[in-house]
Amino acid sequence: MIRTALEFIRKELESYMVMREQDQNYTAGNVVDLKSIVLPNGSINITDTTHVTVMLVGIDEERREGKRPCYIPTDDKQFFRLNPPVELDLLVLFVAHNKDYQTALRDLSDVAGFFQSNSVFDSSKYPSLNASVSNPDEKPWQMIDRLSFMLHSLTFEQQNNLWAMLGSKYIPSLVYRVKMLTIFETKSNEKLAAIEELNFLGSSQ
Repeated sequence: MIRTALEFIRKELESYMVMREQDQNYTAGNVVDLKSIVLPNGSINITDTTHVTVMLVGIDEERREGKRPCYIPTDDKQFFRLNPPVELDLLVLFVAHNKDYQTALRDLSDVAGFFQSNSVFDSSKYPSLNASVSNPDEKPWQMIDRLSFMLHSLTFEQQNNLWAMLGSKYIPSLVYRVKMLTIFETKSNEKLAAIEELNFLGSSQ
């Protein structure tokens, strides 16, 4: 599900930047990367011939009161008990790292412009929202219904902590909070019998 969301955004952002810039240096497959900018050995993983790298840098849970378990009926008149869904917010980093600094600043403006004009994505307006899911019938948990993007402002201290964690000096970038992905496991081993009779305390026998 997280992968589905970020692959979709990578493709849409790249299409937007190619169309907006109308420049031979902006061609499909050569503008936006989806990858970690840090390799497992700690070295920086940036291709300065491309323009923007998209990277997941954090996950928060949306906590709401009143969420309850779900009960799914079975053929034998029993029920499967499913835990309440977990609603996730993603913190996504967009790094403008083109080797030409002025171009990188223009790329960062393109990212901001993209989300200013397209802050909400759903399957009715964007049929390709789940295009990267190869077997939607067999793997419905990879599907998403809606994504909402909001600019997440960082203080200088938070920026310093983020880039120190990544092991790099600051590079022009924006962080967006993505609301929300719902993780809902539809398989359960907890089977409950159906209630067939109610006995009220204090009722006559």
